[in-house]
Amino acid sequence: MKRIFSMLLLFVMLFMLTGCYDARDVNDAAYILLIGIDRGISDKFRVTFKFPAFEAGGAQGGSGGESPGGGLSYKTLTIDAPSFNAALELANTSIPRTLNFMHAQFIVISEDIAKAGLVGEFLAPIVRNSSIRYSTRLLIAKESAAEFVELLEPFGGSDITRMCENLIKQAQETGLFADLTLYDLHDCMTSTYHQPIAVLAAVNKGENFIEKGPKWDTKYNIPGDYYAGDVPRKKGSKVELLGLAVFNGDRMVGKLTGHESRLLAMAKGNFKKGTYTIPDPKRPELNVDLEVREARRPDVKVWFEGEKPFVKLKLYLEGDIHSIQSGIHYETPEMLPIIERAFERFIKRELDKTIEKTQQLNCDVFHFGHTAVKKFATIQEWEAYDWNSRYKDAKIYTEVDFKIRRTGTMIYSSKIKYAEEDK
Repeated sequence: MKRIFSMLLLFVMLFMLTGCYDARDVNDAAYILLIGIDRGISDKFRVTFKFPAFEAGGAQGGSGGESPGGGLSYKTLTIDAPSFNAALELANTSIPRTLNFMHAQFIVISEDIAKAGLVGEFLAPIVRNSSIRYSTRLLIAKESAAEFVELLEPFGGSDITRMCENLIKQAQETGLFADLTLYDLHDCMTSTYHQPIAVLAAVNKGENFIEKGPKWDTKYNIPGDYYAGDVPRKKGSKVELLGLAVFNGDRMVGKLTGHESRLLAMAKGNFKKGTYTIPDPKRPELNVDLEVREARRPDVKVWFEGEKPFVKLKLYLEGDIHSIQSGIHYETPEMLPIIERAFERFIKRELDKTIEKTQQLNCDVFHFGHTAVKKFATIQEWEAYDWNSRYKDAKIYTEVDFKIRRTGTMIYSSKIKYAEEDK
């Protein structure tokens, strides 16, 4: 009996000690972090891959497609090919490692590709590739996707993976763009309820940052009312995400600024929080800062009069006062409604303009179709109505409800005191 037991134990241990026949060492793979897609010259598409070099001795800056950051150096490879799969095959002839997309962070498509209606054609093999996650973020680059991929480098001591993750987190912190994935774009391209959107990305070359000139007067600019690449800034990271690209099917037909993207998020119930600066109702040359968040999900009602659709959208927002430049005592119960009504008028005016802009593009990116479909008895009736084509004819009413919940760490704004001769 003892001998039988020993033989069984030995037999079991033989199976436990076997290795994986298809095991691959980490050094045998090139882990692609960024994928860029442009229109090609030698072939239809120009595909750029960026991956860590895993070289000994830490990061070393330099040319030849290498970039520093986070104790790693990064390499890029750009190939002209007729399709994504063809680019993979050609890449493996020059890289002594197998391309692996398990850690891919961004798929970056140039505006040129998007406006030419080639997005669906290029994404077809990508969405069938089991090694590329559907949760990979998809961006639309203002100019060259290859340049964006090349210049997206670690900033502030992080590596590229952490930087990409932290960049996307800012969608929740600011609302100036959205957290959208490969799945979001590909699924929406075939939807009968709404049209797709994607995040706008760009290399900011500092061209809008004016070093010298007349000082700013009392004119009011809406914060965040820029497209990616247009923010007047100097230094910092070379790339930025701001605003949204609007698609009709797989063709890009327009853009929303960061400010308009916030309003879209509010209307869809995706807005977390953001800081707004509005003119002071009593002293328009000065500003009031508010931190705004969603109080409850928006209320959307849709009805039809004959073939014409009607939509009523009501937003519910709340916020805190962050600053009152004028020093006017708005914190009292009698004065708070002045700020609340001013902000409601501001949001309603800007929301109406954004909705009109999307109707001119005939692209329902507000997802009103998800409510409209409930008015149809069958899916065949809904598809025959063709909501995506009729969105431009909809009459849309908006309403905004805003309440201030807190006044920050101050309950009273005191006016600044001056000596008599300095008034």
